[in-house]
Amino acid sequence: MIRADKIVKILKNKYNIGEIDYAIVVGSGLMDSIPNLEDVTIVEYKNLKMPKSKVKGHSGKFIFGKINNKNVVLVSRLHYYESGKMENVILPFKILSLLGTKNIILLTSCGGINKTFSVGDIMLIRDHINFTGQNPLVNIEPLEFTSMTNAYDKELFDKMKKIAEQNDINIRQGIHTQLLGPSYETMAEVEMLRNMGADTVSMSTVFDCIISNYFKFKVCAIASVVNVFDKSDDNLSHEEVLLNAKKACNKIKIILSNFIKE
Repeated sequence: MIRADKIVKILKNKYNIGEIDYAIVVGSGLMDSIPNLEDVTIVEYKNLKMPKSKVKGHSGKFIFGKINNKNVVLVSRLHYYESGKMENVILPFKILSLLGTKNIILLTSCGGINKTFSVGDIMLIRDHINFTGQNPLVNIEPLEFTSMTNAYDKELFDKMKKIAEQNDINIRQGIHTQLLGPSYETMAEVEMLRNMGADTVSMSTVFDCIISNYFKFKVCAIASVVNVFDKSDDNLSHEEVLLNAKKACNKIKIILSNFIKE
């Protein structure tokens, strides 16, 4: 795999990419939640010899641009379950670090574990539980014992919560968890996670947060509830995820636009 420093050299020299104010990792089906970008530069992962996501709804590209005169990049997530290679998951974040990124916003389509949640709800992630049995920082160089006590930056959290309230948007707060995927959770697993205090679950966001804290980004995360676990026999599907993700896009777009403006 091409090294992150070589990719950054290409981005700077060929595409004239500079320091990033906000990186937004875009979850499945959430592209419509992104405010309009100006001065757009699109760089396909394949042109950088990076892995391309195998998951429908993930673009496999960096989209650089400006929102309210701030330098922003949209990042297509690479999931661990696609390759079993943690270096693939880490690579986009290492590139962002070398580009001098300050803040990162994680968007995720997720399952609702909290029984009071409904499809279309959005939740500010306050904290998380890593239930994957793995940590993306294992074997990372240089090794660092990364603090996770302020994993989701409280200042950014409070700012985003205030913006939602000012715009009459009902935004939940809660605990997110991650399992490895790509299979969905059994009802027994959902009940276990619920008893542990988790409100939502996905297959990627916890790893993203851990890596982001390693690289000293300030992290804020919004979970979009695309299905709610109950005792029904309905089979979950990725098509359902993509369809239901659209129900939250307008709310997220309003929040992000004002968040970056301020």
